Amino acid sequence: MANVISALKQMSEAPSEPASFQSWLEQDDALAFLRQNTRDDEFVLYANLPNIFIHALLVPASSVESPNVDDLMMWNCDAYSSWSVTAWSHPSPSVAIAPPLDGTGSATLDLGEQLVFAREFVGRVGEKHYIEILQKFIHISDLHYLNENGSYCRLDRHGDIEEVVRIIKVSADGPMSGGTIVIVKREVLDRYATLTDSAVVRTFDFTRVRLSAFGGWRDSHDESTTDLGDLFFRKHIEAGHASYIRGCQIIRSQVSKDTIMDEFHPGSQRGGQYVSFISHDWRHNEVREISCAPGATANYFMRSDLPFEHSPVFFRPEVLSKYKADSEKYRIDGRSISCRGTWSLQSFDINEAGQVHTYLVYLRHLPYEEQLHWKAHNEAPKGTISRRAYLHDFEGSWTEIYDPLESIKGLVRELQEKRAPWWTLRTEDAVNRSHYPVTASFDEWADEILHLDQLIVEPFEKTWFRNELLRLGIQPNPQFGSLVLTEECLKGWGLSADEAKKAVAPLRTLHDLRSKLKGHSIGNDSLTHIKQQTLAEYGSYKEHFQALSESCDQSLRRITDITEARRTPVTP
Repeated sequence: MANVISALKQMSEAPSEPASFQSWLEQDDALAFLRQNTRDDEFVLYANLPNIFIHALLVPASSVESPNVDDLMMWNCDAYSSWSVTAWSHPSPSVAIAPPLDGTGSATLDLGEQLVFAREFVGRVGEKHYIEILQKFIHISDLHYLNENGSYCRLDRHGDIEEVVRIIKVSADGPMSGGTIVIVKREVLDRYATLTDSAVVRTFDFTRVRLSAFGGWRDSHDESTTDLGDLFFRKHIEAGHASYIRGCQIIRSQVSKDTIMDEFHPGSQRGGQYVSFISHDWRHNEVREISCAPGATANYFMRSDLPFEHSPVFFRPEVLSKYKADSEKYRIDGRSISCRGTWSLQSFDINEAGQVHTYLVYLRHLPYEEQLHWKAHNEAPKGTISRRAYLHDFEGSWTEIYDPLESIKGLVRELQEKRAPWWTLRTEDAVNRSHYPVTASFDEWADEILHLDQLIVEPFEKTWFRNELLRLGIQPNPQFGSLVLTEECLKGWGLSADEAKKAVAPLRTLHDLRSKLKGHSIGNDSLTHIKQQTLAEYGSYKEHFQALSESCDQSLRRITDITEARRTPVTP
């Protein structure tokens, strides 16, 4: 895209050296640019710069199969045309809405559709001129304007922001005035053109003069048209003085309707690229590589000797690290993973051996590049699938198996919905960022301790508990934190000191551990001691985290029950 922009800027500036100026007047670079740009990934829809005007429109493809060149060369329109109200008196008074391309000078273009709308509003603060893009094109292409990008964007197949229509404001430089360039991804434009049975007609006018020395045209103009197939123009050159080329260019879509149809056909995803995985072939009771491609497996109801499509595939736990590290882009929700607006893995779980596992049929629906990510962590099974996966996926049992972290998340959602005044979630994605540590990584464990603390300890409202103590006639120490205040409230509501301490203890343990692991409040020797003690007692960071989550779940639920039963409205 940078090359397209720099080329336009360079062509808009008149060279100072006489020989270069004369070469510039020949316009060869302009014609070469128009031809080359039809092969670029980024296509110039609009450019309004000194010495350059380009404006692309859509017309019915049938109208330019054998184009009427003389008609097209009569074009007289720009991006400032828009929908308007027209009125007439004869034969009888009436009013109607006129479309943007009403009266372009060309019968072919009158049938077309305008893509770029240049608008002006004096009520705007700052720049009064701005650009809009045809809304139908924006909606069908699933584009959204992002102020921070200055572009109409979408999510690509990997869930990343992709700039599709970019609006570039070119600032004035010295004596040169600025301008505007609008560039679109060619593939997206072609797709829309195919869907609307259209072709692009790009009108252009490169009028090259040295403004400080131009007083008008000197010679008569040759009205003949040069026809180079889908590029035709009139050209006039006055040596050492000025020149112009004015014409049209027809650009036909390179995307077929069959290609678009393939997007909606479940068997044609990702261009038919699929990966083979080491899998447990349950039908033949052997571990071997099996492709996840359609046709390589069969379901339970088909009479076939092919492996089952629900053959389990096993992975090292590090396969999840990518998704846990970017909660803005990925969502791990229970047993599923999704990438914003693009793909999802319907089901996964973790077995007793600590392996992540899913099924071939679900891997099939991932983008090919995502399949490769999972392939890199694929390994032979060290055990069978988890009991939860077996009950849910094969027995169809809705029996709930207690999961402390999921239980905590469920309670958090309840408190959010109730808008409990004593508890406020600090970040919107705190629930989505909280997961079990699944690897032997200390950093992962420390991160998950932090996330759990942010999920269930940070939300405690100190002010609410302090006010409750005051209502009980107890003057709290100003230095008390939220958990100490909570414990004091529990005692004020009738619990014994031991009961109150026990109710809050797991949350204190979590918060203290978070402070040590992530707050850098202790030295390396102490951290080493914490690591060794945790692994000696629990065997793994995951087992420790699960035990801590269970005690915190019980603690939070007990505090919730007591607080919700005892709290009364507090007068501000």
